Amino acid sequence: MIQAMEQRRFDYLVNELHEFEGMEEIFALDSEGNILFKSEDFEFSNEEAKAILKAWKEKESALMFQNSRYAILKNDEIQLAAKNIVGGKGNIVGSITKEGVYLIAHTRDEGLIVLEWSIFINKVAWA
Repeated sequence: MIQAMEQRRFDYLVNELHEFEGMEEIFALDSEGNILFKSEDFEFSNEEAKAILKAWKEKESALMFQNSRYAILKNDEIQLAAKNIVGGKGNIVGSITKEGVYLIAHTRDEGLIVLEWSIFINKVAWA
C-alpha cells in the first residue's frame, strides 16, 4: 500500500541530498504528477511537473524543465537521469521512493556526473 509522504520525511530527504555540492531544486510528485513538496520557492507549475512525470513514465527521449530541454539518458520504473546537453544547465535526476512518491532533483554539473546523481538520489529515496 502506498503511504503518503510527510513534510518531515521530505525535509529529511532534502537534507540528505544536500550532502553533495551541486544539488539545486528538489521536488516530490504524486503518481499523477501533482507537486507535493518543493525544497524552495521556485517557478514550477503543476503542468510542468505533469509533463516531466509523463516523459519519465512514457520513456520519452527528453523532458523540459524551466524552459530548457534535458535529454533522458536513463529511464526505468524507479530511476530517471536526464542531462541538459547544450545549455550547461545541469541534470534532472529522479527516483521513486518507498512511499511511491516521485522524488526529483535538479543538479549542477559538479560534484557528481549525471548517472552518479541518479544512483545517489535512488539511494537516498529508499533510505
